[in-house]
Amino acid sequence: MSVMDEYIKIVQDAITKYLKLVFERKFNKQICDSYIKTYIDVRYYNVNERGNHRTLRKEILESLKEKKKRLIVDNKSKQLLIENMEMFFIYVLYIDKVTPYKTIDYLVKNICRLRVKILKKEDEKFRKLLKDLIEDDIKKKEEYLKKFDSKVFSLKLTDYNSTNEVQRVSLKYHMKFSTIFSATAIERAFNTGTTSEDKLFVEYNMISAQIIKDIIKGNFKKQYIVEFADSLFEKKQKITRLLNIIDNSALQDKLSIKIRHETFLKYRDDAYEMLRSGYKIALIADETIDTDRAELEKLKMFKYILINKDAPYYEEITRKKRLQNIIEI
Repeated sequence: MSVMDEYIKIVQDAITKYLKLVFERKFNKQICDSYIKTYIDVRYYNVNERGNHRTLRKEILESLKEKKKRLIVDNKSKQLLIENMEMFFIYVLYIDKVTPYKTIDYLVKNICRLRVKILKKEDEKFRKLLKDLIEDDIKKKEEYLKKFDSKVFSLKLTDYNSTNEVQRVSLKYHMKFSTIFSATAIERAFNTGTTSEDKLFVEYNMISAQIIKDIIKGNFKKQYIVEFADSLFEKKQKITRLLNIIDNSALQDKLSIKIRHETFLKYRDDAYEMLRSGYKIALIADETIDTDRAELEKLKMFKYILINKDAPYYEEITRKKRLQNIIEI
């Protein structure tokens, strides 16, 4: 299960518990799950019903309204329950930090007021259970994301010169070594052999947590390019374990894996399989690249093409204007 999948499961479980608490015996799992899927699609995957709303809140509310209409068409006998569940679902936007609120007590008070108005139910036990549920949900989410914090490692996010929409990701260590080791020797040890592979597990987990934080804030535009070790193509189980960390379309949409063109040619079938599985590749141009127009057209399959502007093939590639996904390095 990917980092994002685990976080979304926490969200789904909290929403289900909330609606079960509100509706008690009238709770309908099928209706609940339908609303949850619509909500998750827009909130975390940025899948919009119409895509013409200025705010994430508005987009979610409109999508829930559309879902309500479709549910009523398919379940006319449950129209009242469908409408009521949608009304209470609106407060999920507060619980899940789409819409800010003053205090938890203020939020609980408003939900209780709606419950009295719609369901004619009021009791102090519900108020306490609801508050506990919201506090527990906040705690679970915060603790989950804190798991990816580290005193030993940190992510360095660097803008590329030619764009501020994409950031280069690199893993930095904060370990003290004996003075008998030179900085060069330490860097070499950190970036070669199995260590260069193993550190990617830390990097991919940490950048996944960062993307979740971006999405929580409603930022779907930020893009990241992560490191990769060519040697992993020879280790099927290890590369599978690594890619499973980001095996989620919300993460894949914002992450590109950096691979040299020479490596792509050597492991073409494996790279194509990565692309078919939804992973994005940022291809590093090198001397093996063919600047023929037809060959350049094929490079459009990659999310980005990273080119050193001092490379001999740079001018020829940019002059032909076949590629719009070039990033200068």
